[in-house]
Amino acid sequence: MTEKLEIVVAADLDNGIGKDNKLPWHIAGDMKFFQSLTSNTTGGGRNAIIVGRKTWQSIPEKRRPLKNRLNIILTKNQSFEAPQGVLVCDSLESAVQVLDGIEHERAFVIGGAQIYKETLQNPMLCTIHLTRIMQEFDCDAHFPPIDDRFALAAVSDTMEENDIEFRFQRYERKSAM
Repeated sequence: MTEKLEIVVAADLDNGIGKDNKLPWHIAGDMKFFQSLTSNTTGGGRNAIIVGRKTWQSIPEKRRPLKNRLNIILTKNQSFEAPQGVLVCDSLESAVQVLDGIEHERAFVIGGAQIYKETLQNPMLCTIHLTRIMQEFDCDAHFPPIDDRFALAAVSDTMEENDIEFRFQRYERKSAM
């Protein structure tokens, strides 16, 4: 099976996604959306998440590995020790190869900035789930611009939490002409 990849990201109006390896905002509604999107399956199997090492380490220890999902950490650090049941790969390509041999429903790339950049260039990327934070924050990590290979397919109403407005957007890869 040819692996299809999906990105899940929250970004501010300047495409900022983090500061000092942390989210610069706290939006429980976005966390619930992330958990539901990456956990829920149609056939009772499980989904995979692909995450860079620094982003993995930014997840609170009590929350990792992410439950009910196959966790794959990308790192070039060969001595990195992952918890039991968590896979470690040295590249996005090797993660995709590993996934080809493991039963799963969907594969989500969840960060960080360098992994997003690589994934945006990957022809297997089909969908981008973007939580658009409707203001700017002081960020040192940014999501690359979404180019014209992708079209906005769905937008939620604007919601507000902790005085922060946000909306869920879904971009789909345009079909080849």
